[in-house]
Amino acid sequence: MISPSDGFMPAKKMAWPKQEKDRQWEQPEGDDPRTLYQMLMVSQERFGDEPCIGYIPEPGMQRIHITYNEFGDLCTSVAKGLRDIGVEKGDRVAIIVDNSVEWAAVSYGANALGAAYTAMYTHQHGKDWSFIISDSTPKAVVVANTEVLDKLCDALDDDAWPPSGIILLGDEPANKLPPTGVDVRMWSEFVAAGRSSDDLEEIADDWQALSTLIYTSGTTGNPKGVMLSNWNTLSNVLCVQGVFELYPGDKNAAFLPWAHSFGSTFDLHWMIRMGVHINLISDLTKIADECIEIKPSALLAVPRVWNKFYDRVNSQFEAATGLKKIFVGKAQKSAERRIAKAGVQCDSVQPSGFFDKLWDKLVWGKVRARFGGNIRFCMSGAAALSPDVAAFVQKVGFNCYEGYGLTETSPLVSANGWMGKGLSRLNTVGMPANGVRVEIDTSAWDDPDRPDEGEIVVYGPNVMQGYWNLPEATAEVMTDDGGFRTGDLGKMVDGYLSITGRVKSQFKLENGKYVSPAPLEENLKLSPLVEQAVLDGRNMQHTFLIVHPSIKALRTALSEAGVACPDDNNEMCNDSNVKKWLLDHLKENNMTAPKWKGYEVARNIILDSEEWSVDNDLMTPSLKVKLRNLLKLHDEAIKSL
Repeated sequence: MISPSDGFMPAKKMAWPKQEKDRQWEQPEGDDPRTLYQMLMVSQERFGDEPCIGYIPEPGMQRIHITYNEFGDLCTSVAKGLRDIGVEKGDRVAIIVDNSVEWAAVSYGANALGAAYTAMYTHQHGKDWSFIISDSTPKAVVVANTEVLDKLCDALDDDAWPPSGIILLGDEPANKLPPTGVDVRMWSEFVAAGRSSDDLEEIADDWQALSTLIYTSGTTGNPKGVMLSNWNTLSNVLCVQGVFELYPGDKNAAFLPWAHSFGSTFDLHWMIRMGVHINLISDLTKIADECIEIKPSALLAVPRVWNKFYDRVNSQFEAATGLKKIFVGKAQKSAERRIAKAGVQCDSVQPSGFFDKLWDKLVWGKVRARFGGNIRFCMSGAAALSPDVAAFVQKVGFNCYEGYGLTETSPLVSANGWMGKGLSRLNTVGMPANGVRVEIDTSAWDDPDRPDEGEIVVYGPNVMQGYWNLPEATAEVMTDDGGFRTGDLGKMVDGYLSITGRVKSQFKLENGKYVSPAPLEENLKLSPLVEQAVLDGRNMQHTFLIVHPSIKALRTALSEAGVACPDDNNEMCNDSNVKKWLLDHLKENNMTAPKWKGYEVARNIILDSEEWSVDNDLMTPSLKVKLRNLLKLHDEAIKSL
């Protein structure tokens, strides 16, 4: 191992060049890796003793770093260990582990054998694990700790246990045990046995083979297993290599869950390909604190992270007084002028001139320092990013690029940033990635006010092989010529893709007007008073809101406005004066033109004092609202509107 203080100066040359725009993408060519494990082996050979993954083993401990050689050797040992307990080509290995060296090692180790990994979240319900394990029939399951194993023992039927047993991480022996005949192996013993075992006789080489089964969120029913091949994922990785400014030895701060396609493809596999030093965030509530220590060059996150960043910094700006307030105002105007003069969107623009550099140093430099001060670019995905937030991050001095994709597309379909400097556009998710083609099926959408919109259909090497054991569900989303129907609404303008909503989430009011709630909900979440929000109103005269407010911020705002409210949070959320004040506040500050049309503005609001979460079955593990469950929970309140 190497110590945290060991330095590694990044090379001035990227590990891999940008792909030729006219290359074929149907299959690997030249020195393209054919499997994820092969990709890792090339990186191990190239980056050897340079740092690969850094992590904090336990709270309060120093960060530990392992090299590419150490990680590559670990993955090979895991592959040999899996082979020795009966895992073969075409099998599945399940993972119920948070992001960790072990998680990554299992995914690459299984891939070396030609087996696929199926990852789940440690905070999922046991019934979800039970369904996924019964559906995917893994040979073995790797679990994070005894707590997870206990929950698994309660959830699984006796006949659903994997034949090659359980691999248990940590030092604690198992508490509850699976049925007789199902072995439980400790991770350290499993790895040691693999390390001393015979070399692999064969390394998997099938680029078309299944590499992972990623189960969808299950917002409308049971999760579906998305079948992604090696080439599905590798085509995504290769199309962005050499595009964004990442050098060997650069650091990232990884907190996107690897059980999600955005996290695994880009915060793990892409970083391994580029020789990046991956640093795992150990505490999601302290991302900024750990970034100060890590000093990442790249930061990939979901909009909720950027929204909170936007809220926090702007709140501090508004609270500034005296000279600080003057400096903030000067810095804001200076950055706006500089960016307007450059005529670019999403790309950061370096300050020039004495006063421009001064205001940048006094204000924006301190904001950048909160994330370590080294970030070259940020990427946002998994949900819509507000253009206001993206423009603000650009003023801070970060390149801020939004991408679009789905699990079924490995995930990348399009993104800003990859086309080159000066070519990104706000209010879009950029141009389709190299090798990907997008068509807009306007026949799937009948709003006469928006005739250029339709369902987004994706073609390319990133499109999944199908849904596991669900041929009818696969047929529903695949076109006859191999396109994938995303279920998302969008439009193409000058080659740029804009997402305007979901086909199924759109609803029609009694006046015949269509409402696309997703971008409006994201706009509402920019209010410091709103934590979670849903806009609905199907077959009603007017729209209404269901909001889980930021309790503390709402109480402060009510006090400042002179509005009395009960001490109990639930009573406060049911208080008519509180609801009226918040609705009026949101109408005045958030539900404004041109983003909101008159018929979209909510006439009523329902406040929910309880946060929507996986535990109360109102959110999926990937943090999507389970709308059906939320509407059912508030059915009486909705009927009374």
